Amino acid sequence: MANEEIKVNDNVYKVTINDQTRMYAMKLNRLYQQGFNDVDSFDEISSEISTTINNLLKNGLSPEVQEEDMDGAVKQLLHMFDKSKK
Repeated sequence: MANEEIKVNDNVYKVTINDQTRMYAMKLNRLYQQGFNDVDSFDEISSEISTTINNLLKNGLSPEVQEEDMDGAVKQLLHMFDKSKK
């Protein structure tokens, strides 16, 4: 398990990188791709996207992510996991 830090809007969060957070990041990427590839199904999967984001932030970052930081935190996490795959 690795730990890193990200900074979003002047707030610093510790990132826990483990199998669980990797799984949530991969699932979120897959759901985003599914939504982009089939726009008609986006409404159907939007609640699953929301749940996956909440699980990723809850299990992958500390302290708890402030609401205004969520979008930036998710973007940085997905970028971080994309880099680690390469």
